[in-house]
Amino acid sequence: MKQAGPLYTVRGAGALILSVAAAWGSTASASDLTGHVDVVSRYYLRGQTSTYGNTEPLGNALADAPESDHPALQWGADYVHDSGFYAGYWGSTINYSYKQLGDSYKNRAISNFQRDKSIENDFYGGYNGTVGDWGYSLGLTYYYYINGTASNAPETKLAVTYGPVTLSAQTLLQDVVWGNKGDTYWTAVYTRALPYQLSFTTTLGFYTYNKEGKYNGTEDTLSGASCGAGEAFIVNGCYAGKTPVSSAFRHLTFGLSQPIADTGLTWSGQFIVGGRNRFDVKQSNRVAFSLSYGF
Repeated sequence: MKQAGPLYTVRGAGALILSVAAAWGSTASASDLTGHVDVVSRYYLRGQTSTYGNTEPLGNALADAPESDHPALQWGADYVHDSGFYAGYWGSTINYSYKQLGDSYKNRAISNFQRDKSIENDFYGGYNGTVGDWGYSLGLTYYYYINGTASNAPETKLAVTYGPVTLSAQTLLQDVVWGNKGDTYWTAVYTRALPYQLSFTTTLGFYTYNKEGKYNGTEDTLSGASCGAGEAFIVNGCYAGKTPVSSAFRHLTFGLSQPIADTGLTWSGQFIVGGRNRFDVKQSNRVAFSLSYGF
């Protein structure tokens, strides 16, 4: 399934589910190595289609969601051993700079977040196994950003599968500009094969949050002072709007994919029903498309 490529990444959850599917869906006695290159219409991260902030969207030029508001190039490779161990890599271009964003927490003079645009690199590995009719997966992802400051971090992965349904949890282990230590992304994924080689996938995403972290919360990272009532710290200051919440529905995504004859190409489409971010701000509904080449 990896050759289809994700339309929007969920910072490793897609890689986990795809690796699990590869391991549980194969009866081959040999190891398997696959790769892919994808062009996506937009890069939406875990249902963040509008803003990371606590009020109206800041705009992508100000290091705001989505990760890319125009077509992005993505790529990756997966290795699955018949013993159950797997490893992989996934990368994507981003339309702003995590270096400029990270530096802005100490240097408020920074305003050009389009300078030194970042490249996301996800390195992951783990083990897939079965107990009776149940499958399980244990894994770890390390996120590394070329042109990044305070953005690299590890995240654990736990998943169980029964039939066409996979439940997973991914927990961040370090404070970074895009999340707080302890933030957990929960997903429920249903997959079904349809006629004409179509594949249907539904993903329900939910988040539980650590409301206060080094970079995300209600404290000014430069002065250390608490923000005022009803304010939260966003990018370079305290802004009025909504304050952090402990949990939120993030997205409901419906996806279709299909190989294009024997070309090695796969088209995919997704409709994203936007949920809410860590400040309980509603995200917009969006449609995304991709064209992928698997090898």
